[in-house]
Amino acid sequence: MNFFQFIGSKQFWRHFLLSVALSGVIITLVISTLKWYTHHGESVVVPNLVGLTPDQISQLETISDVEVIVVDSVFDSRMPRGSVLIQDPVAGSKVKRHRKVYLTTVAVTPEKVDMPDLVDLTLRQAAATLETYGLRLGKISYVPDIAENAILAQSFEGKRIEPGAELLKGSIIDLRVGQSFSGGRSPLPFLVGKTREEAISLLNRSLLTLGDETFEDGAAPETARVYSQSPAYTSGRLLNPGQSVSLVFKDPATFDFETYLNQISADTLSAGPDSLTF
Repeated sequence: MNFFQFIGSKQFWRHFLLSVALSGVIITLVISTLKWYTHHGESVVVPNLVGLTPDQISQLETISDVEVIVVDSVFDSRMPRGSVLIQDPVAGSKVKRHRKVYLTTVAVTPEKVDMPDLVDLTLRQAAATLETYGLRLGKISYVPDIAENAILAQSFEGKRIEPGAELLKGSIIDLRVGQSFSGGRSPLPFLVGKTREEAISLLNRSLLTLGDETFEDGAAPETARVYSQSPAYTSGRLLNPGQSVSLVFKDPATFDFETYLNQISADTLSAGPDSLTF
């Protein structure tokens, strides 16, 4: 039997059709298996994990739909330790079930840095240097000195700190700054309703320093606002440069500052423009 006779035989076509059918079954099984293995056509929505701590993440109902992997940690004093800073894929993305979600979290233990030497720098240079090192600017005390606007001393938690000393990132550094007062007087700013950061900035502009701080009703320094100040504010009141101003803070979430400030304004208008004391 030659080749052409074999192709035309029933035996050839029987085996050919059987192989085609068997190939079709195998291909169908492979495709079905791949769809099952890769969850083809199925998707879940990536939850928003930014700002959450590990305990909060574990309590999410949908967290079992994805696999969470921490790939990096960085220091950020504004966020709770261990909380998520960045996630990839981002929240709201549609991914296949059990997709890996990569997280960058806030370091539980802050990095340590060496204290820079700020003495003889200007206040602006010192503030920029502290930010570069991951440190925070605290109280600024002005004292009479020929080196105007120059840093005379640096301290941490009330004690002088030498350059090169190890500190945790986010530590607060207080500075003593030289100021040529020339016998002038500084205006006392009105600080009620201001955040701590705003109040310190206004005091610094007036060459005044921050005195005692009191946080009432569990107010947090990051969100609290000034409730009262001492010495009391009077329109046009002047203080000696470098004099300290003590502040009492309340939590704006529990205290109505808008009504409080409106009442102060109303009392001032009714009593005259120079009568505001607080």
